[in-house]
Amino acid sequence: MVALTTFKVYRYQLLPIDRHTADLYDGVSPSEVIERKNTFFAESIAFVTRYRHRGGDLVAKVERSQNDAFILQLATNRPLTRETPEFLVEQLENWPHVTAIILNRPDEQYIAVQERPSAFASTDTVVKVVQKATRQSLERLGLRLHVESMFRENYFWDLVEQHHHKITWVEFEFITPNMANISDTLSDTLKRLSKDTNSVKGDLKLQSDPAAALDLSPSDATVQGLVDYTSQGGGDISLKVKGIRKRFHTSSSSREVELTDLEINAPPDQVAAILREALK
Repeated sequence: MVALTTFKVYRYQLLPIDRHTADLYDGVSPSEVIERKNTFFAESIAFVTRYRHRGGDLVAKVERSQNDAFILQLATNRPLTRETPEFLVEQLENWPHVTAIILNRPDEQYIAVQERPSAFASTDTVVKVVQKATRQSLERLGLRLHVESMFRENYFWDLVEQHHHKITWVEFEFITPNMANISDTLSDTLKRLSKDTNSVKGDLKLQSDPAAALDLSPSDATVQGLVDYTSQGGGDISLKVKGIRKRFHTSSSSREVELTDLEINAPPDQVAAILREALK
């Protein structure tokens, strides 16, 4: 039987910290920084190998493919305790690792992280390592790395159908877009407002009267555009349903892909090609 490993898929965006500044960043103009953002991110990924996690209990290896992709392997110290025939207890070194795949083209900014709780309790931790390790290099150029998990669009509409006439509010949290291939569905007004006000994140909340409920439909272009955009890694959606205390979050239906051990351990170019095919 072929062993399969699950990877959680994230979308990242590289946004200017201040898009209205006239200053140069390390001799590069803000417009040129935005134009070359993927090149600068590629250069910053090398800093993952120098990052100290929890006092240094992390080792990392970075391999670069020839087609704008990186294969990261991160291992953390998880000592094992065993009892010996001499009735002693001893600790053995143990460094379980995970693989993360970064696709770094302007139209396909993905991070796929292997789920392996024995190494990292959450794939989000691995994403945060990448963010923290690259932060200083990117900040010097006036850039910030924003990462959101991708989710299944139909999860949102299934919730709407399941709780029809019971949804009292819905909140869209979205990152200011700078990827044309995923932002086409977002309202021009929202895109313009975000950029004109120099914001990096937006928060739109729709709330009905307590005695009524929201009327949400995919035929509403603005709502459907927000759902499309956030589902592709542009943000998150939360809903509140009458009679249910907890909130529903679309991030709980994260998009996943499954790869075999042979695929994970293939040469970097092949790993990147396999992931690209799986994401189609």
